[in-house]
Amino acid sequence: MPAFAFYLISNEGEPSMRLVDVPDVDAAKTWAMDAIKYGSLHTIRFWDGVRVIEAKRPAMRQRRKKPSDAEERGKRMIAMKAKGTKQREIAAAFGISIGRVRDVMSREEWRVREEAIQTNRAALSGRANNVIQHLVIEPEADPAERDRLLPERVATLTRRKIMNLGNSGKVTLAEIEGWLWERGLCLSDDI
Repeated sequence: MPAFAFYLISNEGEPSMRLVDVPDVDAAKTWAMDAIKYGSLHTIRFWDGVRVIEAKRPAMRQRRKKPSDAEERGKRMIAMKAKGTKQREIAAAFGISIGRVRDVMSREEWRVREEAIQTNRAALSGRANNVIQHLVIEPEADPAERDRLLPERVATLTRRKIMNLGNSGKVTLAEIEGWLWERGLCLSDDI
């Protein structure tokens, strides 16, 4: 069983060294991510025999919230419909046409269905989803299976690959890293 030497850096900036027995590089990455997540560590560096691999706590950014009225409008319309309110009355209450009420309600129902099927993808913003869609190949026809495999596929990407894609930047990269972090994964290192 190979042993990896880990160079640990705490949040206070105090470095230390530890030797850990793990079977391979993937297990070493997993150990490093767990140590960062559950310890007071900021960064862990280890050598795999060829290169130095660094795992660090990503900068956690809060997703930007939509205005509460726009966010809740579809839900309020569906609740009114469930109580027996006619679409004409809903349209009058919101000051929009009946056709627009149907559009908003169908979009909200579709969004709820998609979030139930694709929980991993629903946790990302539209821009991050578009970046991942351009970089990750998903051959499965079943959306639930694609969503289940998505974090492992995104973890194979590198920071450079994400940054080189147009319409991607530091904020999108930080969001994707934070999203992977929540799932116990990290991006691959640039070679």
